[in-house]
Amino acid sequence: MKKLISKARVVPVICLGDFLLVPIQIDLDDRTVGLLQQQVLEEIESTRARAVILDVRMVDVIDSYISYTISETAAMARLMGCRTVLCGIQPPVALTLAQMGVMLQDIAVARDLEHALLIAGSQSGVG
Repeated sequence: MKKLISKARVVPVICLGDFLLVPIQIDLDDRTVGLLQQQVLEEIESTRARAVILDVRMVDVIDSYISYTISETAAMARLMGCRTVLCGIQPPVALTLAQMGVMLQDIAVARDLEHALLIAGSQSGVG
């Protein structure tokens, strides 16, 4: 069976040792979050990263579908042996997610990139 590899790059991915830094600086919609999910999973597979840091400080809107897809991506990453850290959630986004009752599963949350790097580095395993 031939493996289909997507070359669509939605965001840059920066490799920092065992970690992948994914700065999301675009507006997310249903299509782009799906492409982002595929890109992140392919990067985990090719780099064998221990942690992925999703930096969303430039993201103004995270709706229920986008939050679900991010949680799903984190669950998939976990199954691949990779931890996910979400950082930089802006106050209006946090308010919206809390009001919607969104629970981000399989994701560690950090206030900023520096905190995310500490969290990712302090984890010896996935979980």
